[in-house]
Amino acid sequence: MGARLEQQPIRREVPEEQPRRVIMVNRDQDADEVVHRVRRENMMENDLTSMIERIMAQNGLNTGLRRPNYSSPLSEYVLQTELPRGCKIPKFTKFSGDTSESTIEHIARYMTEAGDLANSENLRMKYFPSSLTKNAFTWFTTLPPNSIDAWPQLERLFHEKFYMGQTKISLKELASIKRKFTEPIDDYLNRFRLLKSKCFTIVLEHELVEMAVGGLDYSIRKKLDT
Repeated sequence: MGARLEQQPIRREVPEEQPRRVIMVNRDQDADEVVHRVRRENMMENDLTSMIERIMAQNGLNTGLRRPNYSSPLSEYVLQTELPRGCKIPKFTKFSGDTSESTIEHIARYMTEAGDLANSENLRMKYFPSSLTKNAFTWFTTLPPNSIDAWPQLERLFHEKFYMGQTKISLKELASIKRKFTEPIDDYLNRFRLLKSKCFTIVLEHELVEMAVGGLDYSIRKKLDT
C-alpha cells in the first residue's frame, strides 16, 4: 500500500442551517474520539449561549442583532394629532439644559412662538421636543415610552429636571399667598402666576382659581361672587 497520509480529513454532519465543518485529525489521534470531543464542545458552547441569551432576556436586554427602535414618551394619540390645514410649524428657540437657562422663560417663549398651536394641548406636547436640543433633547428621549399624555405632566417633568432658579415652592405655600393691602389686583395675579410656575404639583384649573381668589380681601371676593 502507498505511504500513509500525515492527516486524514473526517467530515462531520451538522444541522442543515449550518455549513459542513471539516475536522482535521492528526495521524496519532483517534478519529472517533476527536469527532466526539468536538461535538461535546459544540454542545457545551450552544448550551452556554442559550443560557446567556435566556438570562439577558429575563433582564429585558436585547439579545438579537436588530437595531433598537425609538419610542416617543408621548402617547400615541398625541403623536397622531395633525396640524390644521394651512398651519405651519414655527421655528422654535432651542433649550439645551445649560445652567444659565430658565425653564420658566423657555416655556413662556415656547408658548408665544407656538402661537395658535398652543391652543391645542396635543399639538403643544407634540412639538415641544422641537424646542429642545443637546442635553435637554437627550433627556426627553430617555423618558419611558408612551408615558406622557397631558401638558401639565410634561411641563412638570421638564421643570423638575432643568429648573435652576429659586427654590421650588410647595402647594401649601402657593395656597398661602395673599394680596398685599395696597397691591393692585393685576399685580397680585401676576405674582400668583409667577409663583405657580415654581410649584410643580399638578393642580386643576378651577382649584388654582380658588387659590388665587382666596388670597384676595373679603370685600373683593364678595364682589366677585356677586
